[in-house]
Amino acid sequence: MPDVLKILTVLVILVLLLRRKVFLGTVMLVGSLCLAFLYRTHPLDFLSGIKTAFLAPVSLEMTGTIVLTMILENILRKTETLKKMVFSLFRFLPDYRLVMATMPAVIGLLPSPGGAVFSAPMVNEASASLEVSPERKAFINYWFRHIWEYVSPLYPGIILAAGIAQISCRKMALLNAPFALSVVLWGFLLCFAGVGKAESANNQPLSGKAHSVATFFVAFSPILLIMILVVVLGVGPVQAIGGVILALLLLHRYSPGRVWTTLRESVSIRMLLMVAGILVFQETLRISGSLPGISAFFAASGLPLFLIVAVLPFLTGFMTGMTIAYVGITFPLLLPLMGDGAMFPGLLALAFGSGFAGVMLSPLHLCLVLTREYFNADITKVYRLLWLPSLLVLAAVLVPFVFLP
Repeated sequence: MPDVLKILTVLVILVLLLRRKVFLGTVMLVGSLCLAFLYRTHPLDFLSGIKTAFLAPVSLEMTGTIVLTMILENILRKTETLKKMVFSLFRFLPDYRLVMATMPAVIGLLPSPGGAVFSAPMVNEASASLEVSPERKAFINYWFRHIWEYVSPLYPGIILAAGIAQISCRKMALLNAPFALSVVLWGFLLCFAGVGKAESANNQPLSGKAHSVATFFVAFSPILLIMILVVVLGVGPVQAIGGVILALLLLHRYSPGRVWTTLRESVSIRMLLMVAGILVFQETLRISGSLPGISAFFAASGLPLFLIVAVLPFLTGFMTGMTIAYVGITFPLLLPLMGDGAMFPGLLALAFGSGFAGVMLSPLHLCLVLTREYFNADITKVYRLLWLPSLLVLAAVLVPFVFLP
C-alpha cells in the first residue's frame, strides 16, 4: 500500500473516532497502533518510541507547561482574582459595546475549556440596553473569546505547535501575532455592525474609575507578567509560569494542605492523557518511516505546497473542533514538506491559522455549542456572521511571508 493511502487510512480512522466523541487520547493511541501495524513496526521499536515520546526534553517542557497552567487557573479562580479582573471592567469602560467585547477577551486569557459560557451572562447583561439579536450576542461572545489562542503561551495549542516545530513559544507567538490583531480589527468592524453606541451607566467620579483601572491591572498582573517573560524576554514557559505560581502561593499565604488541594484539583489527568497520546502518535510517525514517504508523495504530486499546508489543518480542525487535535495530527506530517528555508515561518503560520479557522467554524467546538445554547441562537444565522471574519483573519498570514524571511 502506498504511503499516502496508509496515512489517509489512519487520518480517516482518527476523524471517524473523534466524530463519535471517542476520547482524544484514546484516538491518538489507536492511530499510533494503526501506523505501527501498517508499517510493520517492530514491537520493541514501538515501545522504545513511547519512551522517547515521554522523556524527550521538548515533551517534558510541554507537559510541565500544561500542568502549571492548570494550577495557575485554579489559583486565579479560587482567590477570586479572575472575578475582580472581570467586574472591574464594568466600572470604567465608557461604552457597553466595549464591555461586550472585553468580557470574553478577559475570560479568554485563561485556557478554560468551554470558557465562553462564563462570559456569556456578562455579554447578555452588557447588551440589555441594546437591540442585539441572540445570534449576534453569541457571535460577539464566541469571537472575542478566542483572541489569545493564537499567541498565549498558556494555551496547549501554542505549546504543542512550538514543541513539534522545535521553536520557542515566543517565536510561535510572534508568527501568529498578525492573526490575533486581525481578530480584534475585524471583530470591532463586523461584530458590532448595526449596533449603536450605548454609554455604560456608571457615574463614578474620576477617582473611582482610576481605582477600577488599578484593580483590573493588579488582578491582571500575573498573566501580564507571564506574557512579558515568555513573549518579550524569551524566558521558558515552565520557569515563567512556575515563578508566578510560587509568588501567588506566597502572596495568598497558602498552607501546605491548601497547596496539596490545589494540585489535586488542578491537574487534569484527561488533558495529560490527550497530550501523551499526541506525543506517541508523533513519535510513531517518525519511527515508522512514514514521514519521508508522505513527503515524497506530496512533493511529486504537483499540488501547490500552500494548498496542502492550508487544507489539511483546516479540514482536521473543522472535523475535530480542537486546536490540540489538528496540531497534533497534521503538523508532524506537514513539517517535512515545509523544509527549513525562508518560507518556513510563513508556512508554519499558514498551517496554524488555517487549522484554527477550521476550529472556529467547527460545529464540534465546545465554546460554539455552549454559546449557542446559552443565547438560544439559530446556529445557521451564527455561521452567516462567522464565516467572513474567519476568512479575513486568515488573510493575515501574508504578514509572516512578507516581513519574516
